[in-house]
Amino acid sequence: MKNIKNIFHSNSIPKTITFCVLTFGIYVIYQLFTLTRIVNENVVNPIPQWFSISAITIHLISYFSLIIFFVASGSQELLIFSKAMHVISSIFHITWLIKVRNRINQIIGAKKGGDLWLNPILSSFLHVIYIQHKINQFLHKPISANSHTGNV
Repeated sequence: MKNIKNIFHSNSIPKTITFCVLTFGIYVIYQLFTLTRIVNENVVNPIPQWFSISAITIHLISYFSLIIFFVASGSQELLIFSKAMHVISSIFHITWLIKVRNRINQIIGAKKGGDLWLNPILSSFLHVIYIQHKINQFLHKPISANSHTGNV
């Protein structure tokens, strides 16, 4: 059985912020996909792969249509399309964040209001930066006698 502390990996918060900024948000999607793969291997109710792929596809369509609009001085129709895709992408993104957050809380045994619990408001606004912060807290917390040692 896998030790619960070996499920997640520690990562520097400044490094995470830097990657998020330098990639214009693409790292956020990459990190969500990575976290999805990790949690799916450790929960009974995994996040469907079709959902993750749909969220990524819609995000990329929105992202690149906006780039094309600005680079090629696109039409107003392209801007409207890009904005509509951004709204759909945001809905998928927030839903995906909630799914990942809930499963991480489940895996680490975090209870609402506890020091390891992933707050839904902070998760929504700070995304993978906040999630990584909480994972780092979990990984650096001493293992207690009643900690998890197996799969959830």
